[in-house]
Amino acid sequence: RLGYRRVWVPEHQGSGSASTNPLPLVAAIAALTTRIRVGTAVSLVRLRDPYLTAEDLVTAGLFCGDRLDVGLGRGDVHGPAGTALAHLRKDDAATREAVRTVMAVLDGGCSWIDPLDAPYQRWLHGAGTASAVQAGDQGFDYCHGLFLNPDLDTCADALARHRAGNPTGRRAVAVALVANDDADRARADAALQRGVRVGMAAPIADCAGALTELRAAAGVDEVVVAELSRAPADHLAALAGLAAGVGAAAVEAVA
Repeated sequence: RLGYRRVWVPEHQGSGSASTNPLPLVAAIAALTTRIRVGTAVSLVRLRDPYLTAEDLVTAGLFCGDRLDVGLGRGDVHGPAGTALAHLRKDDAATREAVRTVMAVLDGGCSWIDPLDAPYQRWLHGAGTASAVQAGDQGFDYCHGLFLNPDLDTCADALARHRAGNPTGRRAVAVALVANDDADRARADAALQRGVRVGMAAPIADCAGALTELRAAAGVDEVVVAELSRAPADHLAALAGLAAGVGAAAVEAVA
């Protein structure tokens, strides 16, 4: 209703995480909505079997129709989950090939998996230049995660490399912020975050202005926003204010 273009569902292996596996949640969200695009940001192919990942995406597509966004990532898992799942970990070359396998099965199927029979968008998410280059080489759109790596020079380099490899592709940047007109609450919520770099904790209008400036400076089509207010009412108020301030067609939300 606010006009957001899409909602991305993350993959966070950890106790208490609301999204350890994004694909069932993508299907559930799609089943309960009619307009918003729904995608994975990300599905970690470094640890996942590419055939089972493709199979799960095809199933999710039954619920999404033409609203599915396939968002893959080359990243890793750390902590207890990283130790327990170490036997699944691929090196960079195998991860690159796994991305190719997932997409080949989605597009053409295989002997036991039907292809994805509805249009979808393909995104590669990253925080360095390697994912941007691969996205350009393999025809993916690219989203750069400033909430993982806030270095603006790296972001600019990655976007330039993707633009060179895929001039007609979409590009986005992803940021984490807390938008709250109560400055003390904004700072407190930001201080409680772990594992992400909160780029801003400020009043809603200030955050909206910063997102508008970021989009223009980076030369991207869209901004992905992980708004991290802890109270549901604060979070929903922030989403409404950011959409109004930035222009809903240019922003997306991370669940």
